[in-house]
Amino acid sequence: MDGKTKIAHVLIVDDEPELRELLVDALSDSKIAVSVAGSGTEAIELARTSRPDILITDLCLGDCSGLDVIDKLRRSVGDVPAVVITGRGDTASLSEASRRRPLELMTKPLNLDRLRSTIKTELQRLEHDRREQQHGEASLRETISEMTREYRYLADETLCHQILMEYQNALIACKNDDDVFRSFFRMFVRKSGCVYGAALVCDSNAELRVAGRFGVPSPDNLEFCKHLAEPLVDILLSNPVVQLIETGDEPEYFDESIRRYLPGLSALAIPLIPLPGEMIGMVMLYRKGEQPFAPEDIELAQMMAHPTAVAIRRND
Repeated sequence: MDGKTKIAHVLIVDDEPELRELLVDALSDSKIAVSVAGSGTEAIELARTSRPDILITDLCLGDCSGLDVIDKLRRSVGDVPAVVITGRGDTASLSEASRRRPLELMTKPLNLDRLRSTIKTELQRLEHDRREQQHGEASLRETISEMTREYRYLADETLCHQILMEYQNALIACKNDDDVFRSFFRMFVRKSGCVYGAALVCDSNAELRVAGRFGVPSPDNLEFCKHLAEPLVDILLSNPVVQLIETGDEPEYFDESIRRYLPGLSALAIPLIPLPGEMIGMVMLYRKGEQPFAPEDIELAQMMAHPTAVAIRRND
């Protein structure tokens, strides 16, 4: 049946025009489209053009048997339910017809009420099966979508664990702060792309000092890094989490000497916290309008921050 219009298609095959007309009149309904064929050959062609939901065929046709029509239709267009009409009452004909598993095997003269009831019941069954199939397909699509989402989540989680393990292994070999920050910048560039940066750690007076600078092809000068980092330190002290700052949006927070460089410059401020409530330093990453920082970069920074802080604390 057509899932959009919900009009069923019934194909009637009989070589007697009067009987064809009788059947068409009996089945006339706003929810049923009736096609008629006067021969088996014509019925096959019609069925290939528009697959019927139900076939009604006389057992004896001019060019073939109604059973031949059933067999050919089922081979070419699928398992079409069939009603077989026969004027023969012999056991052999009825037995042969019953092997095709017809909905009804009806003898002439026809009981039209019984025929209408048979067609109505079968169409209701087909509609129920169609809806069940659609529901099953919708459930299957949702299951596949859910599995796909779960797979992507697990794949992302696995990748994060692999990156973290790789980074922690690199930190094990670090003997001082320079080694740690060098490993940090190297890993970030490998996973995210070119970036500039500076690392700050607390000295013996608990004041942050620049402990390392990074950039491609070369780091920015020390004064620029200091002026860029100072407002970011204040931001992290008030809210010690990885933060993305568009410096050009609030140039008044920065030293006047570097303001002309701020438009298009975005910075990631990464606090180094080995233990809750203890901020021992900061890593500042920034880009100058080329490739902007993406959510994945923030996640990467969050993942690398704690092991970096632990490695710095180990070097004290």
